[in-house]
Amino acid sequence: MDRQKVWQVMNLQNKKSQPGAIGGVRRLVGAIGNAAKVQASEVALMASFAANAPLRIVGRRLDPPRSPVPHAQPRSAPLACPALLVHGFCGTKSSWSLVARSLRAQGLTVDAISYAPFGISVEQVADRLVAKVHSMLSETGADKVYLVGHSLGGVIIAQAIAAGRLNGLVHTVITLGSPFGGSPLAKLLPFMEIPRALREGSQLLRGLAAAPAPDGVRWLAFTAALDVIVPGMRSVPSHATAETITVAGVGHLGMLLNRPVVEHIVDALAA
Repeated sequence: MDRQKVWQVMNLQNKKSQPGAIGGVRRLVGAIGNAAKVQASEVALMASFAANAPLRIVGRRLDPPRSPVPHAQPRSAPLACPALLVHGFCGTKSSWSLVARSLRAQGLTVDAISYAPFGISVEQVADRLVAKVHSMLSETGADKVYLVGHSLGGVIIAQAIAAGRLNGLVHTVITLGSPFGGSPLAKLLPFMEIPRALREGSQLLRGLAAAPAPDGVRWLAFTAALDVIVPGMRSVPSHATAETITVAGVGHLGMLLNRPVVEHIVDALAA
């Protein structure tokens, strides 16, 4: 059974069909224009993340004040599983602002880990993740956690699970644009350990591909149709148990701010 879902955000005002070749040309021009807008937005978001990264490295707090998402219906009591969020390369905790507010508005306990992208390995960040999971479970009294990772964050989650130290402690994993099949841009930073690990065919990615599917863990993998950082199906883990959700009209970073994506994450974790 084909488990892939395609989400497409459309402007309903532009759905009127255009006859003949003129209509086809107009649709093509419109599609190219929309793709260009998405990529321009991606560049702006990337610049924003890059500008914030040095501030996080020297210890400044970047997280915005917590506030509920409009129209959210809060639950009467927190759910049993807390959610732990793991940002991507050069990201910060504030990258999760919309996702975190939306999950908290539904009564979930939410936290995030942060790490510098320099002078550290995927395995070392995975060690921190494991420690944080145990800490959250101890603090909340829950039996399992939800893990959500964007880009490199999803690879870190996969590494922590493959190491075997989270067996029986993870309920659901959600990854967004995570380079399980490598990222073409990883070659642009040849002297950094983490980018080397994210090259297609790296030892780390081969190890994750060979690891068995995590037992009893639901895995949702988001892939963006306009993602140039982790293009195509590179963001889908190799194990067949993963459910793939393809999002149309969105790029790599835009997934974090895309309302349908955020709503789907909330639905998956707050069900």
